[in-house]
Amino acid sequence: VEMGPPPRLQACAMAAAALPRRSYWGSKIVAIGKNYAKHKVEMGGTAERLEKPMFFFKPNSSVIASGEPIVRPAGCKELHHEVELGVVIKGRARNVSAADWRSVLGGWVLGLDMTARDWQLEAKKAGAPWSLSKGCDSFTPLTTVLPADAIADPAAMTLRLRVDGKERQFGSTSAMLHSVPELIAYVTSVITLEDGDVILTGTPEGVAEVAPGSVISCELADEAGTVAATLECPVVDGGSSA
Repeated sequence: VEMGPPPRLQACAMAAAALPRRSYWGSKIVAIGKNYAKHKVEMGGTAERLEKPMFFFKPNSSVIASGEPIVRPAGCKELHHEVELGVVIKGRARNVSAADWRSVLGGWVLGLDMTARDWQLEAKKAGAPWSLSKGCDSFTPLTTVLPADAIADPAAMTLRLRVDGKERQFGSTSAMLHSVPELIAYVTSVITLEDGDVILTGTPEGVAEVAPGSVISCELADEAGTVAATLECPVVDGGSSA
Protein backbone atom coordinates (compact mmCIF):
# COMPACT_ATOMS: atom_id res chain seq x y z
CA VAL A 1 0.00 0.00 0.00
CA GLU A 2 1.45 3.34 -1.03
CA MET A 3 1.48 5.74 1.88
CA GLY A 4 1.29 9.49 1.45
CA PRO A 5 2.66 12.12 3.81
CA PRO A 6 0.96 12.54 7.19
CA PRO A 7 -2.03 14.91 7.21
CA ARG A 8 -0.09 17.54 9.18
CA LEU A 9 2.68 17.61 6.55
CA GLN A 10 0.09 17.76 3.78
CA ALA A 11 -1.52 20.76 5.46
CA CYS A 12 1.85 22.49 5.82
CA ALA A 13 2.67 21.89 2.16
CA MET A 14 -0.69 23.25 1.06
CA ALA A 15 -0.24 26.34 3.24
CA ALA A 16 3.25 26.96 1.88
CA ALA A 17 2.04 26.61 -1.71
CA ALA A 18 -0.65 29.21 -1.07
CA LEU A 19 1.85 31.84 0.07
CA PRO A 20 2.98 34.51 -2.40
CA ARG A 21 6.28 33.63 -4.05
CA ARG A 22 9.27 35.58 -2.80
CA SER A 23 11.82 36.95 -5.22
CA TYR A 24 14.31 38.17 -2.62
CA TRP A 25 17.54 36.21 -2.53
CA GLY A 26 20.10 38.56 -0.98
CA SER A 27 22.26 38.06 2.07
CA LYS A 28 21.46 41.41 3.71
CA ILE A 29 19.25 44.47 3.72
CA VAL A 30 20.85 47.87 4.15
CA ALA A 31 18.28 50.37 5.43
CA ILE A 32 18.96 54.09 5.10
CA GLY A 33 17.79 56.31 7.92
CA LYS A 34 17.08 60.05 8.07
CA ASN A 35 16.95 60.47 4.28
CA TYR A 36 13.83 62.67 4.06
CA ALA A 37 13.88 66.07 5.78
CA LYS A 38 10.23 66.10 6.85
CA HIS A 39 10.54 62.62 8.34
CA LYS A 40 13.61 63.74 10.26
CA VAL A 41 11.61 66.63 11.68
CA GLU A 42 8.61 64.50 12.65
CA MET A 43 10.99 62.23 14.55
CA GLY A 44 12.32 65.17 16.54
CA GLY A 45 15.39 65.97 14.46
CA THR A 46 16.41 68.81 12.18
CA ALA A 47 15.83 69.06 8.44
CA GLU A 48 19.52 69.37 7.58
CA ARG A 49 21.15 66.81 5.32
CA LEU A 50 23.59 64.53 7.09
CA GLU A 51 27.17 64.79 5.85
CA LYS A 52 27.17 61.05 5.21
CA PRO A 53 24.21 58.68 4.81
CA MET A 54 23.22 56.84 7.97
CA PHE A 55 22.34 53.16 7.65
CA PHE A 56 21.59 50.03 9.64
CA PHE A 57 21.01 46.37 8.78
CA LYS A 58 17.86 44.29 8.73
CA PRO A 59 18.17 40.48 8.65
CA ASN A 60 16.92 38.70 5.55
CA SER A 61 14.83 36.53 7.88
CA SER A 62 12.61 39.59 8.37
CA VAL A 63 11.49 39.52 4.71
CA ILE A 64 7.93 38.54 3.81
CA ALA A 65 5.96 38.81 0.57
CA SER A 66 2.92 40.89 -0.21
CA GLY A 67 -0.14 39.22 1.29
CA GLU A 68 1.69 37.70 4.22
CA PRO A 69 0.98 38.99 7.75
CA ILE A 70 3.10 41.52 9.58
CA VAL A 71 3.33 40.26 13.16
CA ARG A 72 3.47 42.72 16.04
CA PRO A 73 5.82 40.88 18.40
CA ALA A 74 4.97 40.12 21.99
CA GLY A 75 5.92 43.03 24.20
CA CYS A 76 5.82 45.64 21.44
CA LYS A 77 3.40 48.41 22.36
CA GLU A 78 3.85 50.71 19.36
CA LEU A 79 4.38 49.31 15.84
CA HIS A 80 5.01 51.88 13.09
CA HIS A 81 4.93 51.68 9.28
CA GLU A 82 7.59 53.17 6.96
CA VAL A 83 7.14 52.80 3.18
CA GLU A 84 10.32 52.85 1.09
CA LEU A 85 11.79 52.43 -2.38
CA GLY A 86 14.30 49.59 -2.46
CA VAL A 87 17.29 49.09 -4.76
CA VAL A 88 18.27 45.51 -5.63
CA ILE A 89 21.96 44.91 -6.32
CA LYS A 90 23.27 42.60 -9.02
CA GLY A 91 26.64 40.90 -8.84
CA ARG A 92 29.30 42.03 -6.41
CA ALA A 93 29.46 45.75 -5.68
CA ARG A 94 32.45 47.40 -4.03
CA ASN A 95 33.65 51.01 -4.43
CA VAL A 96 31.06 51.82 -7.09
CA SER A 97 31.12 55.48 -8.14
CA ALA A 98 27.93 57.53 -8.17
CA ALA A 99 28.36 57.92 -11.93
CA ASP A 100 28.49 54.14 -12.42
CA TRP A 101 25.60 53.14 -10.12
CA ARG A 102 23.50 51.51 -12.86
CA SER A 103 26.25 48.95 -13.49
CA VAL A 104 25.24 47.20 -10.25
CA LEU A 105 21.50 47.82 -10.47
CA GLY A 106 19.57 44.56 -10.53
CA GLY A 107 16.09 45.99 -10.07
CA TRP A 108 13.73 47.67 -7.67
CA VAL A 109 11.33 46.74 -4.89
CA LEU A 110 8.64 48.51 -2.95
CA GLY A 111 9.11 47.76 0.71
CA LEU A 112 8.17 48.43 4.29
CA ASP A 113 10.57 49.03 7.15
CA MET A 114 8.34 48.06 10.07
CA THR A 115 9.56 49.46 13.37
CA ALA A 116 8.84 48.64 16.99
CA ARG A 117 8.96 52.32 17.88
CA ASP A 118 8.86 51.91 21.65
CA TRP A 119 11.80 49.52 21.45
CA GLN A 120 13.67 51.88 19.14
CA LEU A 121 13.19 54.81 21.53
CA GLU A 122 14.51 52.68 24.39
CA ALA A 123 17.54 51.74 22.28
CA LYS A 124 18.21 55.38 21.38
CA LYS A 125 18.13 56.41 25.04
CA ALA A 126 20.56 53.62 25.91
CA GLY A 127 22.83 54.32 22.93
CA ALA A 128 22.13 50.78 21.72
CA PRO A 129 21.72 49.47 18.15
CA TRP A 130 18.29 49.36 16.49
CA SER A 131 18.48 45.66 15.59
CA LEU A 132 15.69 44.57 17.92
CA SER A 133 13.27 47.29 16.83
CA LYS A 134 13.89 46.83 13.11
CA GLY A 135 14.77 43.18 12.59
CA CYS A 136 11.89 41.08 13.89
CA ASP A 137 10.39 38.38 11.71
CA SER A 138 7.95 39.89 9.16
CA PHE A 139 9.34 43.43 9.60
CA THR A 140 10.48 43.77 5.96
CA PRO A 141 7.65 43.17 3.49
CA LEU A 142 8.96 43.40 -0.09
CA THR A 143 7.34 43.14 -3.50
CA THR A 144 8.70 40.93 -6.22
CA VAL A 145 11.61 42.57 -8.04
CA LEU A 146 10.87 45.06 -10.78
CA PRO A 147 13.36 45.06 -13.68
CA ALA A 148 16.07 47.72 -13.64
CA ASP A 149 14.52 49.58 -16.57
CA ALA A 150 11.12 49.79 -14.86
CA ILE A 151 12.23 53.06 -13.26
CA ALA A 152 13.96 55.56 -15.51
CA ASP A 153 14.62 58.11 -12.77
CA PRO A 154 14.55 57.01 -9.11
CA ALA A 155 14.20 60.67 -8.11
CA ALA A 156 10.89 60.96 -9.98
CA MET A 157 8.71 58.41 -8.18
CA THR A 158 6.04 58.67 -5.52
CA LEU A 159 5.45 56.54 -2.44
CA ARG A 160 2.01 56.16 -0.92
CA LEU A 161 0.82 54.20 2.11
CA ARG A 162 -2.71 53.67 3.36
CA VAL A 163 -3.99 51.94 6.49
CA ASP A 164 -7.48 50.50 6.06
CA GLY A 165 -7.91 52.72 3.02
CA LYS A 166 -6.91 55.96 4.76
CA GLU A 167 -3.80 57.70 3.44
CA ARG A 168 -0.99 57.97 5.98
CA GLN A 169 2.13 58.57 3.90
CA PHE A 170 2.67 60.25 0.54
CA GLY A 171 5.94 61.63 -0.74
CA SER A 172 8.18 62.04 -3.74
CA THR A 173 11.57 60.38 -4.00
CA SER A 174 12.82 63.74 -5.27
CA ALA A 175 12.86 64.74 -1.59
CA MET A 176 15.61 62.25 -0.72
CA LEU A 177 18.50 64.03 0.98
CA HIS A 178 20.96 61.52 -0.48
CA SER A 179 20.10 60.24 -3.96
CA VAL A 180 20.15 56.60 -5.06
CA PRO A 181 23.51 57.03 -6.87
CA GLU A 182 24.97 58.68 -3.75
CA LEU A 183 23.65 55.90 -1.52
CA ILE A 184 25.11 53.15 -3.68
CA ALA A 185 28.46 54.95 -3.84
CA TYR A 186 28.64 55.51 -0.10
CA VAL A 187 27.45 52.09 1.04
CA THR A 188 29.79 50.26 -1.34
CA SER A 189 32.70 52.42 -0.16
CA VAL A 190 32.47 50.84 3.28
CA ILE A 191 30.92 47.38 2.73
CA THR A 192 30.66 44.91 -0.12
CA LEU A 193 27.18 44.39 -1.49
CA GLU A 194 26.37 41.05 -3.06
CA ASP A 195 23.91 39.74 -5.60
CA GLY A 196 20.35 40.27 -4.41
CA ASP A 197 21.19 42.59 -1.53
CA VAL A 198 18.67 45.39 -1.03
CA ILE A 199 19.16 49.03 -0.08
CA LEU A 200 16.00 50.54 1.41
CA THR A 201 16.35 54.25 0.69
CA GLY A 202 14.40 55.87 3.52
CA THR A 203 10.83 56.90 4.20
CA PRO A 204 8.89 60.14 3.71
CA GLU A 205 6.89 61.79 6.48
CA GLY A 206 3.68 60.39 7.91
CA VAL A 207 4.94 57.38 9.84
CA ALA A 208 2.48 56.33 12.50
CA GLU A 209 1.27 53.48 14.65
CA VAL A 210 -0.61 50.57 13.14
CA ALA A 211 -2.64 48.09 15.17
CA PRO A 212 -3.37 44.38 14.71
CA GLY A 213 -6.47 43.92 12.58
CA SER A 214 -5.47 46.68 10.18
CA VAL A 215 -4.32 46.27 6.57
CA ILE A 216 -1.39 48.26 5.18
CA SER A 217 -1.49 49.05 1.45
CA CYS A 218 1.47 50.64 -0.37
CA GLU A 219 1.96 51.97 -3.87
CA LEU A 220 4.96 52.98 -5.96
CA ALA A 221 4.14 55.16 -8.97
CA ASP A 222 5.77 57.60 -11.34
CA GLU A 223 4.92 61.28 -11.18
CA ALA A 224 2.28 60.84 -13.89
CA GLY A 225 0.46 58.40 -11.61
CA THR A 226 1.34 55.17 -13.42
CA VAL A 227 1.62 52.48 -10.76
CA ALA A 228 4.79 50.39 -10.86
CA ALA A 229 4.22 48.20 -7.80
CA THR A 230 1.79 47.57 -4.97
CA LEU A 231 2.22 45.89 -1.61
CA GLU A 232 -0.46 44.88 0.88
CA CYS A 233 -0.12 43.11 4.21
CA PRO A 234 -2.45 42.54 7.17
CA VAL A 235 -1.17 43.24 10.67
CA VAL A 236 -1.65 40.56 13.31
CA ASP A 237 -0.86 40.25 17.01
CA GLY A 238 2.01 38.00 18.00
CA GLY A 239 0.64 37.43 21.49
CA SER A 240 1.43 38.65 24.97
CA SER A 241 4.89 38.63 26.45
CA ALA A 242 5.62 36.13 29.20
